[in-house]
Amino acid sequence: MEQVTSPISIAADTSSARRERAARRPPPARVLPRQISLETLCYAVIFVIALITRFWDLGSRALHHDESLHAYFSWIFAEGYGYRHDPLMHGPFLFHANALIYLLLGATDATSRLVPALAGVVVVMLPWLLRDERFLGRWGALAASALLLISPSILYYSRFLRHDIYCLLGTFALFIAIVRYVDYPQPKWAVLGGIAIGFLLCTKEVSFIVLFVFVAFLGAALISRVAPILYAVVAAALVAFAVLDKALKALGAPPLPGIPWSNPTGPQIRHFTAQLLTHPLIVGALGIALLALVAALWLLDRRRDPERGWIDGLLGDAPDDSVAGALRELLWERRGLLWGVAFALAIFVLFYTTLFTNMEGLASGTFGAVGYWLGQQGVQRGEEPWFYYLLLLPQYEFVAVVLFPFVSGWFAWTVVRSRRAGVPLTRRMFVRGLLICWALGLFAVLSWAGEKMPWLTVHIALPLTLLAASYIGDALAWFERHRPARGAVVLGGVVFGLLGAAFLVLAWASDGPYVTTALGQQRTLRPGVLSHWWLTVYLPWLLLLAAVALGIWRLGARRSVLALLLAATLGLSLAEVHAGWRMTYRQGDVPVDMLIYVQTSPDVPRLTKQLAELSQQQTGGMGLEIWYDDIVQWPFNWYLHDFTGKRYFGNKLPTDQPVTAPVIIISDDYVTPAVEAALHDYTYQEYPLRWWFPEEDTYRRFAYAPDLKNEGRQNYQDAAKPPFTLTETALSALRSIWALHRPQEQAKMFRLVAYRELPSQLGDYNFRVYVRNDLMPSFNSIRYGATTDK
Repeated sequence: MEQVTSPISIAADTSSARRERAARRPPPARVLPRQISLETLCYAVIFVIALITRFWDLGSRALHHDESLHAYFSWIFAEGYGYRHDPLMHGPFLFHANALIYLLLGATDATSRLVPALAGVVVVMLPWLLRDERFLGRWGALAASALLLISPSILYYSRFLRHDIYCLLGTFALFIAIVRYVDYPQPKWAVLGGIAIGFLLCTKEVSFIVLFVFVAFLGAALISRVAPILYAVVAAALVAFAVLDKALKALGAPPLPGIPWSNPTGPQIRHFTAQLLTHPLIVGALGIALLALVAALWLLDRRRDPERGWIDGLLGDAPDDSVAGALRELLWERRGLLWGVAFALAIFVLFYTTLFTNMEGLASGTFGAVGYWLGQQGVQRGEEPWFYYLLLLPQYEFVAVVLFPFVSGWFAWTVVRSRRAGVPLTRRMFVRGLLICWALGLFAVLSWAGEKMPWLTVHIALPLTLLAASYIGDALAWFERHRPARGAVVLGGVVFGLLGAAFLVLAWASDGPYVTTALGQQRTLRPGVLSHWWLTVYLPWLLLLAAVALGIWRLGARRSVLALLLAATLGLSLAEVHAGWRMTYRQGDVPVDMLIYVQTSPDVPRLTKQLAELSQQQTGGMGLEIWYDDIVQWPFNWYLHDFTGKRYFGNKLPTDQPVTAPVIIISDDYVTPAVEAALHDYTYQEYPLRWWFPEEDTYRRFAYAPDLKNEGRQNYQDAAKPPFTLTETALSALRSIWALHRPQEQAKMFRLVAYRELPSQLGDYNFRVYVRNDLMPSFNSIRYGATTDK
């Protein structure tokens, strides 16, 4: 007779197996230390410095164009006029947070950046949760906090009213939740993951890319353990989707619908959602996904043990310290999963519906947000080339970028060696693998995307920095265990000194006189240096190679390489401090940096203060009548928000009747003879409204950019005309790289990165301020501090 196993006995066996697994599992990593130590004091110092660097002098830099949009609509929300999610301005968290700040502390440039600064501090301190040796390690986590503290891109955008620092915070929290739960499945980490996902979706569309990269990595790890045959299903689905896309284009199918509106209404959102879901590409993609899901379930059903159910039948034999084991615990112990899902949904619904006052926000936050992002890739806003991040990151994230090829290569070699020896990968290797995939995945998708912006750099910089810190921590821990010999300390000091000497020599050699070129005044080399360039500039580097070689001979390869790593990290860290300090505090609204994008000039807030004082003199309050047009409305919608007499007149000054407004702000594009005649009783002053980095004379010359739709933007290197092949594009990049063998090009690159000396002037766009002649004496007294009619 065939024996029948009862469900009760199966449940008992499963429960017993789970208890045995829990008993074998190592204890969870501690979050709080047992006592105050030197390590804790170091974190305290980093925390204090993070507070100072993020919050100090927040209002000194003019609000960028995008910042002014976010600030103004947050202020509108705070004033009681409501808020509706608009995909054009990304997620709703920023507006809710800033509206609360404005209600509590008032609306100023400084208060506008308070919450981003707070998020920046939290990002710096989050490595505290990864101090266990199974993650970053004690020294690695401390190094990560220190590097995040001084990272120029993360520092700058921690003091910037955009969604990216919030997205970075949510991404980092999700990463921590994933690695902590895989290491030791506890409900609190599942809940943190749910909160992080809900928060991420309320920031901006980059969150979808982050989730895709994380899910792809975890899915690959899960498939490798459970059913490698599923790789074939995934590959077949991708091929089917590519064929579908090509076929639809050949048949003349319309592109995916974009979002042609700002501040959309409910009917517009519903119409767009219907268009998106009925588009042939979306319908076909959903069909392919459904078929792939059915095929995967069929294959899994054949693989599982039918007597143990789906969870234990597929995942019951998975090791505890694996992704499959973590998924098994998540599905069996459902409390963390359910609470995590509940928190994610609650955060998403509350913010996107603005506390249930705008139920259409659920559609605009899902289909609308994805549709907007997809539509913008075809628009190519900014028209940045494929190599944009490839040139942007190395100018600021020196430690992370320089170390990445070495540490990722070492990681790959370690994985191959472990596989050959049959040694299982450690938890630290899992963390590093996720960091590498995170960095490369974000870099690849953002480089492919049509819309490339400098603030997106932080999403690539974070995993690169954590990866570098992980290996720096290993070097510090090794020296701590083995007590560095005097020779290693001396070698590190020599390396650091020679790096400094190389910098000083190149700074001296490149500090020559200016000459006139087609682009303007450019610095040349010092007289006589060119004939001795190899001896002068390369001597410190030759001595550095000799010192490392001597160190390897006397101390061994490991000690010498680790000493070189730490000395180079220290030198590059000082370079990051220099770049971040100059860009953030000295020239934050002067865009000599590629990381600063079309910045509002400091004349705008300066003028606003002068007009506020004039208004107090003339009206006893903020009632001064000020007219302004649709080009200058950003950032002046924000900067004039306290003026009750402001008047927006669109794209044409009303000259059909006498103009009597005390002040008129008008862009240069709208100044016509008719306008000048109508304003004959006014005196004007011209100011720059926005200015920008000279792209055409710098990085756009690196290579051809056939990915840009605008053919006029594809080539700034020479006179060749598009279209360009892949080979021609690669050769154009190689020409730029080969040009660096010339001393003058090396000096030019050095002066650009170290001192931001540009080959040409900043681009700018100007506006005029017309002040009625009877008010000019008062206005001049405000501007110059004394009356002009004494």
